[in-house]
Amino acid sequence: MRLILTCTGGFAGKAGAQTRTVDLAQLPPEQASELERLLRASDFFELPSRLVKDAPKSWDFKYQLAVDDDHGAPHCVVYHLDQASPSLQQLTAKLNDEVAPD
Repeated sequence: MRLILTCTGGFAGKAGAQTRTVDLAQLPPEQASELERLLRASDFFELPSRLVKDAPKSWDFKYQLAVDDDHGAPHCVVYHLDQASPSLQQLTAKLNDEVAPD
């Protein structure tokens, strides 16, 4: 399973975009299990494609998480962190903390 998290926004806007890509098969089993647990807890594959604010501020960060589970088409969700479920927020934080930007 491969996860690609892109973050844009803040004062740098699109110029400051960061992408983090992780293949769970390449991680230590404990780390991969934790990321997969958070992904499943968020019901990621059942989420709508957009979880965004109605009136975002220009400095709000917007995330895009694309997940390819090797069993079909990848699922992609664009979201503001405060519109995401706690488990999706935790997954986002883990990816930001544990995966170096591409």
